[in-house]
Amino acid sequence: MAVANPKRQRVSDTQKTLPSETCFQTELPGSNSTTVPDNDEDSASHSYSPRSADEFVDEHFIQNVSGVLDAASPLRRSDSIRAKRLAAKVFERLEALISSSPEAQLLGTTKKHGRSGLLHSTKRRKRKPAPKPAPGLADSSPNGCLLLLRWIRLTLLQDGSSDGACALRNEEMRSWVSSFIEYVADQLKQVVAAESSPLSVRRLVAFKGHRSAPCDANSSERIDMALAQGFRSLGSVENVEAPEYANTVALIEVRQCLSEQNCAYWQLAQRTHTLHSTQINRRFAWGLTVCGTHVRACLFGNDDILASKVMDVATESGRKQFVTLLVNWAMCESQRLGYDPTIRYNRETGQWEIDVWDDESRVTHTYIHERTLFDISSQFGRRTRCFIASAKENSGEQPAPKMLIKDAWAPTEFPDSEVVRDELSNLRTIRDKLGADNALAGTYSHLEAGGVVQQMQTKQKTADDTTGSIFADIDAAVLEDVPARIHRRVATTPVGEQLKSVRSVDELIVVVSDVMAAHTAIVRRCGILHRDLSTNNIMFCRDDDGMVRGLLIDFDNAVLQSDLHDEQRPDQIGTFPYMSIGNLEQSSVKRTALDDWESLIYILCWLGTIGINRDDQTNVEIRSNLPICRWRNGSAADVAIAKRADMHTSGSLWNAVVMHFINAPEYAHLARLVRKLRTILLENSKAPPNGQGSNWPAPDDDNIFTKASRPDASLDHRIDPVATDPFAHRVELSNVIVDDLLSVIQEHRDEALGRIKDA
Repeated sequence: MAVANPKRQRVSDTQKTLPSETCFQTELPGSNSTTVPDNDEDSASHSYSPRSADEFVDEHFIQNVSGVLDAASPLRRSDSIRAKRLAAKVFERLEALISSSPEAQLLGTTKKHGRSGLLHSTKRRKRKPAPKPAPGLADSSPNGCLLLLRWIRLTLLQDGSSDGACALRNEEMRSWVSSFIEYVADQLKQVVAAESSPLSVRRLVAFKGHRSAPCDANSSERIDMALAQGFRSLGSVENVEAPEYANTVALIEVRQCLSEQNCAYWQLAQRTHTLHSTQINRRFAWGLTVCGTHVRACLFGNDDILASKVMDVATESGRKQFVTLLVNWAMCESQRLGYDPTIRYNRETGQWEIDVWDDESRVTHTYIHERTLFDISSQFGRRTRCFIASAKENSGEQPAPKMLIKDAWAPTEFPDSEVVRDELSNLRTIRDKLGADNALAGTYSHLEAGGVVQQMQTKQKTADDTTGSIFADIDAAVLEDVPARIHRRVATTPVGEQLKSVRSVDELIVVVSDVMAAHTAIVRRCGILHRDLSTNNIMFCRDDDGMVRGLLIDFDNAVLQSDLHDEQRPDQIGTFPYMSIGNLEQSSVKRTALDDWESLIYILCWLGTIGINRDDQTNVEIRSNLPICRWRNGSAADVAIAKRADMHTSGSLWNAVVMHFINAPEYAHLARLVRKLRTILLENSKAPPNGQGSNWPAPDDDNIFTKASRPDASLDHRIDPVATDPFAHRVELSNVIVDDLLSVIQEHRDEALGRIKDA
């Protein structure tokens, strides 16, 4: 039985932290971006360091898991038995080829078990008669057979190098692996054709893609090999230089030596992330690493990557395992390959169709995919995707209304220190309690349908799609440290535009005013706190008359206020630049709507500094030494210290941030709004003296810029952090302060509307 790795430090999928680069990018903090190093042909380094690869593998891989290969077998027992029988026939043909081929005599005697065999044995042995070739062997390509044999005859030494293989180019290794896979595919087709009952199997083809990126890739990154579904005849298969991600079943990373195993894991993970984000119907992904003759299958989950035990093709047992895996992949159901049958391509219409199961009505709604709004930004975590779609069945004369479909893997278990989060339940509560309020219509996500994605188990039975169903063949001891997740999909209206598409600062002010009005109604009438305001979660709609209306989306991290307790240590939620100080510090001060208003101020500060849209961003000089960069670099504690100092007084915010706003007349309106919101939030006249500002009181003076670096400055805070924290003294006044904040932002909204109409 495989043993799970010791508990690893994980980054929660609720913490959208950023790399601590010193560069100041024009993209908004927290925007989805992925950088993957190029895969230079025949380069051993591949733009990474062995240390980084080792650290990545230690954190994300669970190795030598015995159940990984079983996860590829067909779900139906009869199909699984048949696949096993056909794999045995293909393996027999392979062994017959190895024993009887003239090329085999030239290459020496194969190892049967373990790693002790050498290319040439000095001990005389009595030769057994070579078995007769199995039917169909004559159809195999002689050159392909020779390449196949060269791979399995490669002798591996104890030091991790190969017997002469390190002098070989990776190109030769790829050809060997490709020939093996091609041979299995050819023989499988022949043994299937000899079956009495018809059977449809996939044709798996190994494409060598090292010289160029896949033709449908969003970047120039290159891959070693891709295992794809081919639709070609039994003849010799010509390798294609640029495979398509869309048709790729699994990626293959090839290395010459055993010592490069972790580098192969690391590179495979980078490439598989791109595969996952390219295929909109991916639930999970498979991959292969080949180091010398050692083959490992990798199962990419949401939080960990499970790697199989070694399949050594230099041994009979290893070859049999690899052949069985390839046959299972050719015969199993699409969901066993990682595909989602509830997102499928309709070849007749040339469109993707997305099913959304509604838990309440027990009805499946089908939508037509129009475009992908947000794709997965990380290999790990929720893997949230957002699609814009329209109803497939539309009985009216008007075009079908557009929907925002959100697909995510939500955690089902929460530590005692965290609050339970259930977006679907929150959306239902908001719809039921605010749905009749026309004044708020279109300013929040309105649930149309939603539930747990259903996967077919039999022709009549479905089951919830969970990580448990994906890992059903894995020993429970291995999964003890792997979080459990459930696959949810919701359809909401309306469909908004991203915040960076607003045309002016005045439109931005209108949008955020509408969003905070909806936010307040959701807090007070539904008892739900959003907790994750960011530039991605504030959107807008443009009406027929050209006017904008704010839209608050993404209630993934929202919680019931009744679940927030004073004695509970809250979890960190959001993206560093936008997180409230209490959120960053995970302080014991109770979270309220004031935390989200604080996040709004940070959002406006960022937009004021780098520009509200790309037109403004191209005209601004981006400098990495701006003080606001401290809001995104370093640890959560570092960012919290910087924000406490910058937000403490109106003057400190001006000096650190506002004075660096874009020098344009309309940005003066934004600066005025930011300063007013900050004053009401942190220096409200209704709050007591110890509830003023953002910093702890300094023992000797009020110089908040030197206080953070003096050892004695935080002494009072260490003795009683809540009693000395001004945020704690404003909690009971949150409703009163929110009323004042709403009044100010509404006043600025009215002024902005006036300027828009006059323009």
